[in-house]
Amino acid sequence: MIFSTLEHILTHISFSIVSVVITIHLITLLIDEIIKINDSSEKGMIATFLCITILLVTRWIYSGHFPLSDLYESLIFLSWSFSVIQIVPYLKKKKAI
Repeated sequence: MIFSTLEHILTHISFSIVSVVITIHLITLLIDEIIKINDSSEKGMIATFLCITILLVTRWIYSGHFPLSDLYESLIFLSWSFSVIQIVPYLKKKKAI
């Protein structure tokens, strides 16, 4: 029961953050001069990555197998993979500065 509640909360948080980040990216496409908004979208992607990672680990512990057995789990893993692809260049850029 606790795992399913935690999973439900993490799913809503991560997809809410993703929708806000997408909106921020659309705004920055129109207006390039807003730098603080772009920084907050990068922080939002990190928060989304952490939420989805915790969600996958929770599902892994709860189900007892790696979460790729059905379409829902596969889509969560796909979104986690996309967030990893987004995080790696951000961390490389931050490390170079």
